[in-house]
Formats: sequence, C-alpha cells, structure tokens
Amino acid sequence: MSGLAADGVPIWGAGAGAPPRPALAGGVRADVAIVGGGVAGLSTALHLARAGVDVMLLEGARIGAGATGTSAGVVAPQFVRTTPAKVVRRLGPDRGTALLRFVAQSGRHLFDMIDREGLACDARPTGFLAPAAGPGAAQRLGAVIEEWRAVRSDLRLLDATEVEQATGCRGYRAAIHDASGGAVDPLLLARGLADRAEQAGARLHEQSAVLAVEGRAGSWRLRTAGGEVLARTVILAANGGNAALRPELRGSVLPLPVCEVATEKLPADMRAAILPGGESMTDLETDVFSIRYAAGDRLVTAFPASDRLTHEAATAGVNARLATMLSIHRPLALDHVWQGTAWVNTDLLPRLVRVAEGLVAVQACNGRGLATNVLIGREVARCLGHLPGQPLLALEPPRRVSGFLIARHLPRLILAAGLATKKIRGAFVR
Repeated sequence: MSGLAADGVPIWGAGAGAPPRPALAGGVRADVAIVGGGVAGLSTALHLARAGVDVMLLEGARIGAGATGTSAGVVAPQFVRTTPAKVVRRLGPDRGTALLRFVAQSGRHLFDMIDREGLACDARPTGFLAPAAGPGAAQRLGAVIEEWRAVRSDLRLLDATEVEQATGCRGYRAAIHDASGGAVDPLLLARGLADRAEQAGARLHEQSAVLAVEGRAGSWRLRTAGGEVLARTVILAANGGNAALRPELRGSVLPLPVCEVATEKLPADMRAAILPGGESMTDLETDVFSIRYAAGDRLVTAFPASDRLTHEAATAGVNARLATMLSIHRPLALDHVWQGTAWVNTDLLPRLVRVAEGLVAVQACNGRGLATNVLIGREVARCLGHLPGQPLLALEPPRRVSGFLIARHLPRLILAAGLATKKIRGAFVR
C-alpha cells in the first residue's frame, strides 16, 4: 500500500468488523492443521469439520485479510488463457476431463453453498461475461463453448451487438456468457465460512502467523509466536505465503501485483448502459479489463499496480482506461483504492501439491480463485479420504518455475505491455 494517498482499505465488509478470534497459545494437537484463513483454507476446514475431523486453522492476520479480501470478488468459472481442448491434451483424457468438471461445477457450488448456509455476502449469481476482441473472436469463442459442452450446458455465445448491449463496452467482437458466474463480497464470504466452520467444530485462531512447518516422527509441528500445533496432516492454504514455509515450494508460483478500485456511485445514465444485467465481466485480452458492481452502483475495476501509486495517479489511470473502454463515460471519483497480489502457476491451472507425506499445498488462484478455491475445500477432504467420491483434482509434485528470478516479473510486465499496446492502438484509431 506504500505511496497511496488513500488508506488502501478495500470496499469489502462494510459496517462493523467481525469480533477477533484468539491467537494460538500453548501446545495443542489436531488431526489436520490448516495454514491460511482465506476461502480455500476456510472451505477445507468446514468440509473436514463436518466430516468429523478434528481440524485447526491458523491465520496470520484476520480472517480473509490476504488475497481473498483484496480480490475483486468476481466469480468466473472459466480457465485463464487456455481452452478445454488444450487442458485435455496437456493432462490426458482422465485428468483433463476431471479438471473440466471441477471448473464447470465451481460457480454453482459456490452459490449453492451460499444459499444453503445462509451466508450474507452480497451474492450476485447474475452471470459472468468473457468478451474478446479482434478478427475471428466469434469463431474462437464458439469453438471453446463446443469444447465445454461435454461437461456443461450453461454457456452461450454473444455476438458483437449483444456484447455491447450486455457490457456497455466498445471494441469486442464476441463473448462467452457463463450463467453460473457472478460476484460476491469476498471478505463477507470468508467471514461466513469461518462462522460455519466454527459451528461445525473447527478451531480457528487469528493473529497466529506460522513461523515453521517441521516434520516430526510421522506428524507435523507448526510453530507460531505464541504456541505450536502437532498434527498428522497439514494443508498449506496461505497462497503466496506457502513458499516461505517449505523450501520445496519456493519459486513455484509467480506474483501479479494488481491495484483494485471502487468508484463513486455511477450516474443513472452510466449505470443504465454499463452491465445493465448486473453480470461481472473480465475480458480475454492481454491487458485484462474487468468490471463489476459492488455496494450499490459503484464500479470495481483493476489495473497494473505500481509501488509509487498515488490516489491521484490511480484516479487518472482508471478514468483514462474507462473512457477508452466504455461507450458512455464521465470522470469518476474513486471511493476506495487498494492493492493485492494474484499468484499464478505457469500453466494457469488450479493445482493441489503433495509437498510430502501428510503435507498438501493449495497452490495459486490464477486470478480466478473464489469459485475454485471454495470447491477445493471439498476436493482436499476427498483427497484425504474424509469424504466419499473420486477427487476431481490430482495431487501433484512441487514444480519450481525455470528461471524464477526473471520469470517472477513476467505477469506484471505482460499485463503492462498489453495495456500500453492498447493505448497506442487507440491513439492511431482516433
């Protein structure tokens, strides 16, 4: 958050904060210990606790304070920069088709859980739009929908006119409309999952940063400043923080710093033209333009982060981009400006990693983590044998990114280059 003139606080979780949970104190035991209080860790705790497992979750700050609470809250049950056919070719028919089913189920699983559990998290199951520009966009996206058809029937193709009507954005030639997507308040979602996990018997501790995870005679010892946990199984769900706890995971995911903003409430004419159906949108372009509504008629969007970002620079940058993309635009003040980090695998696919016997890591959200990470809770419980059913995600060995010291800068540079290219192209068009 350095350099921000604003306080850097996300828009999420408006109103009174949740009461704090106690920090870990002394030595305790658990069947399963979970590191990380985002949606992946909390969903895993909930599924395991309801299966009768003695589970403890340790969060270094407050519940949802990490990548979950700094995300845009978009529910996008789609892949990032790949297609179902490529996934099947890469993983083989069995693992590939299982992963397709996993992603296809993730949006409905999330919204069904929200309804079933009565979670008050501003859930908006209004659909997700993935538009694309350039020649041949309709053919490309039509082919992608056909590749999905074996495992889902909730996708449809929009033509250029339909895309502009549905999004209020210019320049797109086609879009995939995913009826199972939408948006939530991610911090309220995390708090709701935490409450339900505790009600099911899970023990949750905040302000309990894990300093080390060490093997010890067939079990694992987790040390914090105030105590330690001895557990037979450990789930690392601390996103980019996993790498600091085990050397096997260092250099295995890439950071993508992102600045998120929430505008003031839109004027009536802009609100009527932009996402009139209330869907969320993330396009398929290199510079990635994403918008959704939150807290009334405020628009949430993002752009590449900078260490020297000021509130004034964010306001100018966001409005310049909105003016380029939206069919109707007037300068908007920014009510909230904050920064976060999306962690990505090199193949941009969700991954469960078997670090060692009894030690599993949930690795990288790839910018699409809300729906998939909630469903991962069920899959981890299945992998550990505590829930029936064949897991849709296989446990994989750790894989270090080749040339990590250079590669770690690539996601940010690619996004920034895509944005610069679009600006140049727009200047020539005008």
